Amino acid sequence: EEVPARQMGFLSFQRGFLLDARRYLEQAVSDDPDDYEAALKLAWTFNALKRDDEAVRWFSVARKSPNRDVAEEAARAHRNLTEVESPVVSTVWALPMYSSRWNNLFAYSQGKTEFFKNSPVLPYASVRFMGDARQKLGGPFPQYLSETAFVPGVGARTRPWHGVVGWGEAGVAVSYIHRQDGTARFTPDYRGGASWTRGFGHLLGAPSPGRFSEINADAVYVSRFDNNTLFYAQHRAGYTPRKSESLGVMEWQVYLNTNVTLDAKRQYWANFAEIGPGIALRWKHWPPALRFTVNALRGFYLRSEGNPGKPNFIDIRVGFWYAFSR
Repeated sequence: EEVPARQMGFLSFQRGFLLDARRYLEQAVSDDPDDYEAALKLAWTFNALKRDDEAVRWFSVARKSPNRDVAEEAARAHRNLTEVESPVVSTVWALPMYSSRWNNLFAYSQGKTEFFKNSPVLPYASVRFMGDARQKLGGPFPQYLSETAFVPGVGARTRPWHGVVGWGEAGVAVSYIHRQDGTARFTPDYRGGASWTRGFGHLLGAPSPGRFSEINADAVYVSRFDNNTLFYAQHRAGYTPRKSESLGVMEWQVYLNTNVTLDAKRQYWANFAEIGPGIALRWKHWPPALRFTVNALRGFYLRSEGNPGKPNFIDIRVGFWYAFSR
Protein backbone atom coordinates (compact mmCIF):
# COMPACT_ATOMS: atom_id res chain seq x y z
CA GLU A 1 0.00 0.00 0.00
CA GLU A 2 1.43 3.38 -1.02
CA VAL A 3 2.17 5.81 1.82
CA PRO A 4 0.39 9.20 1.41
CA ALA A 5 2.58 12.11 0.31
CA ARG A 6 1.67 14.05 3.48
CA GLN A 7 2.96 11.29 5.75
CA MET A 8 6.08 10.80 3.64
CA GLY A 9 6.75 14.54 3.81
CA PHE A 10 6.44 14.69 7.60
CA LEU A 11 8.69 11.63 8.02
CA SER A 12 11.29 12.99 5.60
CA PHE A 13 11.39 16.33 7.42
CA GLN A 14 11.70 14.63 10.80
CA ARG A 15 14.64 12.54 9.57
CA GLY A 16 16.42 15.44 7.85
CA PHE A 17 15.77 14.44 4.23
CA LEU A 18 14.87 17.97 3.24
CA LEU A 19 14.77 17.59 -0.54
CA ASP A 20 12.39 14.65 -0.28
CA ALA A 21 10.34 16.47 2.36
CA ARG A 22 9.92 19.41 0.00
CA ARG A 23 8.78 17.17 -2.85
CA TYR A 24 6.28 15.18 -0.81
CA LEU A 25 4.88 18.22 1.00
CA GLU A 26 4.46 20.13 -2.27
CA GLN A 27 2.45 17.16 -3.53
CA ALA A 28 0.41 17.13 -0.29
CA VAL A 29 -0.59 20.82 -0.51
CA SER A 30 -1.31 20.38 -4.20
CA ASP A 31 -3.66 17.48 -3.39
CA ASP A 32 -5.31 19.43 -0.53
CA PRO A 33 -4.83 23.23 -0.61
CA ASP A 34 -6.60 23.46 2.78
CA ASP A 35 -3.99 21.30 4.54
CA TYR A 36 -2.46 24.20 6.47
CA GLU A 37 -0.36 21.93 8.68
CA ALA A 38 1.37 20.53 5.59
CA ALA A 39 1.83 24.11 4.33
CA LEU A 40 3.46 25.02 7.64
CA LYS A 41 5.81 22.04 7.46
CA LEU A 42 6.64 22.92 3.87
CA ALA A 43 7.51 26.46 4.99
CA TRP A 44 9.88 25.10 7.65
CA THR A 45 11.42 22.81 5.03
CA PHE A 46 12.17 25.73 2.71
CA ASN A 47 13.54 27.66 5.69
CA ALA A 48 15.93 24.78 6.47
CA LEU A 49 16.97 24.70 2.79
CA LYS A 50 17.91 28.42 3.01
CA ARG A 51 15.13 29.33 0.54
CA ASP A 52 13.42 31.89 2.71
CA ASP A 53 11.56 33.56 -0.14
CA GLU A 54 9.57 30.34 -0.59
CA ALA A 55 9.35 29.85 3.18
CA VAL A 56 7.73 33.28 3.59
CA ARG A 57 5.13 32.42 0.96
CA TRP A 58 4.11 29.18 2.68
CA PHE A 59 4.15 30.71 6.17
CA SER A 60 1.74 33.27 4.75
CA VAL A 61 -0.54 30.47 3.55
CA ALA A 62 -0.38 28.65 6.90
CA ARG A 63 -1.36 31.86 8.77
CA LYS A 64 -4.88 31.35 7.40
CA SER A 65 -5.31 28.04 9.22
CA PRO A 66 -8.44 27.67 11.38
CA ASN A 67 -6.20 25.81 13.84
CA ARG A 68 -5.05 28.52 16.23
CA ASP A 69 -1.72 26.87 17.10
CA VAL A 70 -0.79 26.41 13.42
CA ALA A 71 -1.84 29.97 12.54
CA GLU A 72 0.10 31.55 15.42
CA GLU A 73 3.27 29.54 14.73
CA ALA A 74 3.11 30.50 11.06
CA ALA A 75 2.46 34.16 11.89
CA ARG A 76 5.47 34.33 14.23
CA ALA A 77 7.77 32.70 11.67
CA HIS A 78 6.45 34.93 8.87
CA ARG A 79 7.04 38.05 10.98
CA ASN A 80 10.57 36.98 11.94
CA LEU A 81 11.55 36.19 8.36
CA THR A 82 10.12 39.32 6.79
CA GLU A 83 11.86 41.47 9.39
CA VAL A 84 15.33 39.95 8.89
CA GLU A 85 15.09 38.48 5.39
CA SER A 86 18.25 39.05 3.37
CA PRO A 87 17.72 40.83 0.04
CA VAL A 88 19.89 38.24 -1.72
CA VAL A 89 20.52 34.48 -1.73
CA SER A 90 23.59 32.77 -3.18
CA THR A 91 23.63 29.30 -4.72
CA VAL A 92 26.58 27.18 -5.85
CA TRP A 93 26.44 23.87 -7.70
CA ALA A 94 29.31 21.75 -8.98
CA LEU A 95 29.65 18.60 -11.10
CA PRO A 96 33.21 17.20 -11.25
CA MET A 97 33.30 14.04 -13.38
CA TYR A 98 35.67 11.51 -14.96
CA SER A 99 34.88 10.11 -18.44
CA SER A 100 36.56 6.91 -19.64
CA ARG A 101 35.61 7.69 -23.23
CA TRP A 102 37.88 10.73 -23.24
CA ASN A 103 40.14 9.60 -20.38
CA ASN A 104 39.59 13.04 -18.94
CA LEU A 105 38.39 14.95 -15.91
CA PHE A 106 35.63 17.51 -16.50
CA ALA A 107 34.19 20.14 -14.20
CA TYR A 108 31.02 22.15 -14.57
CA SER A 109 29.86 24.63 -11.94
CA GLN A 110 27.99 27.87 -11.32
CA GLY A 111 27.88 30.42 -8.54
CA LYS A 112 24.79 32.63 -8.60
CA THR A 113 23.40 35.43 -6.42
CA GLU A 114 19.70 36.16 -6.81
CA PHE A 115 17.99 39.36 -5.79
CA PHE A 116 14.56 38.92 -4.25
CA LYS A 117 11.69 40.85 -5.77
CA ASN A 118 7.93 40.68 -5.31
CA SER A 119 7.54 39.60 -8.89
CA PRO A 120 7.59 36.28 -10.76
CA VAL A 121 11.03 37.10 -12.24
CA LEU A 122 14.24 37.03 -10.15
CA PRO A 123 17.32 38.90 -11.46
CA TYR A 124 20.74 37.43 -10.70
CA ALA A 125 24.50 37.75 -11.18
CA SER A 126 26.36 34.59 -12.10
CA VAL A 127 29.76 33.05 -12.80
CA ARG A 128 29.87 29.76 -14.71
CA PHE A 129 32.85 27.46 -15.20
CA MET A 130 33.25 24.77 -17.87
CA GLY A 131 36.63 23.09 -18.17
CA ASP A 132 38.61 19.86 -18.32
CA ALA A 133 42.07 18.53 -17.51
CA ARG A 134 43.29 17.51 -21.01
CA GLN A 135 41.95 20.67 -22.70
CA LYS A 136 42.27 19.28 -26.24
CA LEU A 137 43.01 16.25 -28.39
CA GLY A 138 46.19 16.39 -30.50
CA GLY A 139 46.64 16.78 -34.25
CA PRO A 140 46.88 19.66 -36.71
CA PHE A 141 43.24 20.51 -36.04
CA PRO A 142 42.87 20.10 -32.26
CA GLN A 143 39.51 19.10 -30.82
CA TYR A 144 38.61 20.86 -27.59
CA LEU A 145 36.64 18.82 -25.11
CA SER A 146 34.96 21.65 -23.17
CA GLU A 147 34.37 25.40 -23.29
CA THR A 148 37.55 26.00 -21.22
CA ALA A 149 36.11 29.24 -19.88
CA PHE A 150 34.74 31.26 -17.01
CA VAL A 151 31.53 33.08 -17.91
CA PRO A 152 30.53 36.01 -15.66
CA GLY A 153 27.14 37.43 -16.53
CA VAL A 154 23.80 38.79 -15.41
CA GLY A 155 20.39 37.31 -16.03
CA ALA A 156 16.95 36.52 -14.69
CA ARG A 157 14.84 33.45 -14.07
CA THR A 158 11.20 32.75 -13.41
CA ARG A 159 9.90 31.11 -10.30
CA PRO A 160 9.08 27.42 -10.81
CA TRP A 161 5.69 26.74 -12.38
CA HIS A 162 4.70 23.07 -12.32
CA GLY A 163 8.42 22.26 -12.26
CA VAL A 164 9.27 24.51 -15.22
CA VAL A 165 11.83 27.34 -14.90
CA GLY A 166 12.65 29.80 -17.66
CA TRP A 167 15.88 31.79 -17.65
CA GLY A 168 18.16 33.99 -19.74
CA GLU A 169 21.50 35.75 -19.27
CA ALA A 170 24.15 37.82 -20.98
CA GLY A 171 27.84 37.62 -20.19
CA VAL A 172 31.39 37.32 -21.46
CA ALA A 173 33.22 34.01 -21.84
CA VAL A 174 36.84 34.33 -20.68
CA SER A 175 38.95 31.39 -21.85
CA TYR A 176 41.66 30.37 -19.39
CA ILE A 177 43.83 28.93 -22.21
CA HIS A 178 44.99 30.11 -25.63
CA ARG A 179 42.89 28.12 -28.11
CA GLN A 180 44.05 27.25 -31.61
CA ASP A 181 40.56 26.89 -33.10
CA GLY A 182 40.02 30.61 -33.63
CA THR A 183 38.10 31.19 -30.39
CA ALA A 184 38.99 34.57 -28.92
CA ARG A 185 40.10 34.92 -25.32
CA PHE A 186 37.06 37.16 -24.63
CA THR A 187 33.77 36.30 -26.36
CA PRO A 188 30.24 37.65 -25.83
CA ASP A 189 28.05 34.93 -24.38
CA TYR A 190 24.25 34.97 -24.52
CA ARG A 191 22.31 31.96 -23.32
CA GLY A 192 18.87 31.06 -22.06
CA GLY A 193 16.21 28.45 -22.08
CA ALA A 194 13.81 26.43 -19.98
CA SER A 195 14.16 23.39 -17.73
CA TRP A 196 11.72 20.89 -16.24
CA THR A 197 12.39 18.41 -13.47
CA ARG A 198 10.10 15.80 -11.97
CA GLY A 199 10.63 12.92 -9.57
CA PHE A 200 8.36 10.03 -8.66
CA GLY A 201 8.45 7.31 -6.04
CA HIS A 202 11.18 6.58 -3.50
CA LEU A 203 14.01 8.97 -4.36
CA LEU A 204 17.45 8.86 -2.74
CA GLY A 205 17.03 9.51 0.98
CA ALA A 206 13.40 8.34 1.15
CA PRO A 207 12.49 6.75 4.50
CA SER A 208 11.39 3.49 2.86
CA PRO A 209 12.65 1.40 -0.07
CA GLY A 210 10.89 1.24 -3.42
CA ARG A 211 10.88 2.12 -7.09
CA PHE A 212 11.60 5.60 -8.38
CA SER A 213 11.77 7.62 -11.58
CA GLU A 214 13.42 10.99 -12.32
CA ILE A 215 13.10 13.11 -15.45
CA ASN A 216 15.15 16.18 -16.42
CA ALA A 217 14.47 18.06 -19.64
CA ASP A 218 16.23 21.22 -20.86
CA ALA A 219 16.21 23.47 -23.90
CA VAL A 220 19.27 25.75 -23.98
CA TYR A 221 20.22 28.44 -26.50
CA VAL A 222 23.95 29.35 -26.58
CA SER A 223 25.17 32.14 -28.85
CA ARG A 224 28.78 30.88 -28.84
CA PHE A 225 27.66 27.55 -30.35
CA ASP A 226 26.88 29.30 -33.64
CA ASN A 227 23.55 30.53 -32.20
CA ASN A 228 22.48 26.95 -31.66
CA THR A 229 19.76 25.52 -29.41
CA LEU A 230 20.34 22.18 -27.69
CA PHE A 231 17.72 19.88 -26.20
CA TYR A 232 18.46 17.42 -23.41
CA ALA A 233 16.22 14.71 -21.98
CA GLN A 234 17.53 12.49 -19.19
CA HIS A 235 15.50 9.75 -17.52
CA ARG A 236 16.52 7.49 -14.65
CA ALA A 237 14.29 4.70 -13.42
CA GLY A 238 15.21 2.10 -10.84
CA TYR A 239 15.03 1.01 -7.22
CA THR A 240 16.08 2.57 -3.92
CA PRO A 241 16.96 -0.26 -1.48
CA ARG A 242 16.74 -0.06 2.29
CA LYS A 243 19.55 1.91 3.93
CA SER A 244 22.66 -0.14 4.66
CA GLU A 245 23.40 0.11 8.39
CA SER A 246 26.55 -2.04 8.04
CA LEU A 247 28.12 0.59 5.77
CA GLY A 248 27.56 3.56 8.05
CA VAL A 249 23.95 4.25 7.03
CA MET A 250 24.66 4.40 3.34
CA GLU A 251 21.75 5.42 1.10
CA TRP A 252 21.91 4.17 -2.46
CA GLN A 253 19.92 3.37 -5.57
CA VAL A 254 20.37 1.43 -8.80
CA TYR A 255 18.77 2.53 -12.05
CA LEU A 256 18.74 2.53 -15.85
CA ASN A 257 19.75 5.69 -17.71
CA THR A 258 18.00 6.72 -20.91
CA ASN A 259 19.38 9.98 -22.33
CA VAL A 260 18.79 11.84 -25.59
CA THR A 261 20.56 15.00 -26.84
CA LEU A 262 19.50 16.92 -29.96
CA ASP A 263 20.20 20.32 -31.49
CA ALA A 264 18.48 22.72 -33.87
CA LYS A 265 21.34 22.78 -36.42
CA ARG A 266 21.50 18.97 -36.62
CA GLN A 267 25.24 18.66 -35.96
CA TYR A 268 26.54 15.14 -35.34
CA TRP A 269 28.21 15.87 -31.99
CA ALA A 270 24.92 17.16 -30.54
CA ASN A 271 22.65 14.35 -31.73
CA PHE A 272 23.06 11.11 -29.80
CA ALA A 273 21.30 8.75 -27.43
CA GLU A 274 22.69 6.85 -24.43
CA ILE A 275 21.46 3.93 -22.39
CA GLY A 276 22.99 1.99 -19.52
CA PRO A 277 22.94 1.14 -15.80
CA GLY A 278 24.03 3.39 -12.97
CA ILE A 279 24.32 3.65 -9.21
CA ALA A 280 24.05 6.67 -6.90
CA LEU A 281 24.90 6.77 -3.22
CA ARG A 282 25.44 9.03 -0.26
CA TRP A 283 26.28 8.57 3.40
CA LYS A 284 24.13 9.93 6.21
CA HIS A 285 26.71 12.48 7.34
CA TRP A 286 26.97 14.00 3.84
CA PRO A 287 25.05 17.19 3.02
CA PRO A 288 21.58 16.42 1.56
CA ALA A 289 22.51 17.62 -1.94
CA LEU A 290 25.80 15.69 -2.20
CA ARG A 291 25.82 12.38 -4.07
CA PHE A 292 28.33 10.10 -5.81
CA THR A 293 27.38 8.42 -9.10
CA VAL A 294 28.81 5.78 -11.44
CA ASN A 295 27.20 5.28 -14.87
CA ALA A 296 28.08 2.81 -17.63
CA LEU A 297 26.65 4.08 -20.91
CA ARG A 298 26.39 2.82 -24.47
CA GLY A 299 26.02 5.74 -26.86
CA PHE A 300 24.75 5.99 -30.42
CA TYR A 301 25.14 8.98 -32.73
CA LEU A 302 21.88 9.82 -34.46
CA ARG A 303 23.56 11.64 -37.35
CA SER A 304 26.64 10.54 -39.31
CA GLU A 305 27.38 13.60 -41.47
CA GLY A 306 30.72 15.10 -40.41
CA ASN A 307 31.42 12.48 -37.75
CA PRO A 308 35.14 11.53 -37.96
CA GLY A 309 34.75 8.65 -35.49
CA LYS A 310 32.66 5.56 -34.91
CA PRO A 311 28.86 5.68 -34.88
CA ASN A 312 28.70 4.44 -31.28
CA PHE A 313 30.73 4.57 -28.08
CA ILE A 314 31.03 3.27 -24.51
CA ASP A 315 31.57 5.65 -21.60
CA ILE A 316 32.08 5.05 -17.87
CA ARG A 317 31.30 8.26 -15.97
CA VAL A 318 32.21 8.69 -12.33
CA GLY A 319 31.45 11.90 -10.51
CA PHE A 320 29.92 13.95 -7.71
CA TRP A 321 26.99 16.32 -7.66
CA TYR A 322 26.83 19.02 -4.98
CA ALA A 323 24.78 22.16 -4.42
CA PHE A 324 24.08 24.55 -1.55
CA SER A 325 22.39 27.89 -0.94
CA ARG A 326 22.77 30.59 1.70
